[in-house]
Amino acid sequence: MEQTNKKAIKTLWAGHFMVDSYSGFVNPIMPFLAANLGISLAVSTFILSLSHVCSSMLQPIFGYLSDNWKRRFFMFFGLLLSSVFLPMIGVAGNVYVLALFLIIGSVGNGFFHPQGTSFINIYSSSKELTKNMSIFLAMGTFGFALGPIISSFFVEFFNPKTLSITSIFGILTAILVILNVPRISSTYKNTEKIHLISAIKEIFSNKSMNILIMFSILKSLATQSMSILLPFLWKDLHYSAISIGILLFCFLIAGALGTIASSKLEKILGTKKVMVMAFCAIFPLTLLFALSYKIFPVFSFFIFVVIGFFAMLSVPINMVLAHQVMPKYKSLISGFIGGFSWGVVGLSMSLCGFLAENFGIINVLLLVSFLPAIFSVFVKYLPEKKS
Repeated sequence: MEQTNKKAIKTLWAGHFMVDSYSGFVNPIMPFLAANLGISLAVSTFILSLSHVCSSMLQPIFGYLSDNWKRRFFMFFGLLLSSVFLPMIGVAGNVYVLALFLIIGSVGNGFFHPQGTSFINIYSSSKELTKNMSIFLAMGTFGFALGPIISSFFVEFFNPKTLSITSIFGILTAILVILNVPRISSTYKNTEKIHLISAIKEIFSNKSMNILIMFSILKSLATQSMSILLPFLWKDLHYSAISIGILLFCFLIAGALGTIASSKLEKILGTKKVMVMAFCAIFPLTLLFALSYKIFPVFSFFIFVVIGFFAMLSVPINMVLAHQVMPKYKSLISGFIGGFSWGVVGLSMSLCGFLAENFGIINVLLLVSFLPAIFSVFVKYLPEKKS
């Protein structure tokens, strides 16, 4: 049984890496797909908004189902949909087909996460749970960071249509999920059902939870704005697809390092100080980027990577605090903090794209990076984190 559990956990690690790598395909090559199809920046960001809604905003629903229905169904079809449809964006012949492929692939990504997280809990011993969960989350981050490298490589050296070749890896991983992750026995299934509407009402009536969800939305807004809008800026400056992919890769890897450094900095500075530092650092760094990207591009790349570190620095603290505030709804809370918040930002990205098209990308980035600093004052209203 122990060997079976280890095999299941390793397969879930691989599944998370794979499903998030396909999600990482989109941002660096979107400007090139948009140029081929004659799509404006505003329309491009609107399509990306729809995909974020399907992948992120529905995750509380998937989390609710995860709490009440333990099945491998979501992970298998989540991998299948993501690996087949997200690479097919390269063959889309018009804006409607492009949107359809993005939406279906994004739904697959949303399917996988709550159920995958739940199964890591089930198949891990209490001694190994923290380690296994950390690796599971890290694999997703590294997959999402590698995705831009893969997609930009295919666009740069071949053509967008060849991206569909990569589907084979996700399909094989989906098959491994069925082969290596056992069915859940009845002893693991919930005897008490969670009522979705009453749980959501309770979550949104809690002041601390509202603050934590707001923080998650603001940090997601800064992160997504950087990773979606800057590729359009760099393309206008005649940067290659592979260069843009490498920059996004470095940005995301720095974000992963920020999540790892979070707990160590928290021990030194304290929970609330780390949160305030993370919120307030983004604006001056974005201002430095704005002043340097034309005349000192290499320096601006370094600043961009450092922004990634601070943008993700408080994310684990935010999640742990949310779980401690309302421990009985962990899957739902994860769906709101890790999914719903990104979906809300996804909806706003069409507005950001419109504003960027009319007032400039840099001006929009300065605005969205200033907001976390303003709202960091609400940190003082949060409870102290438990040891």
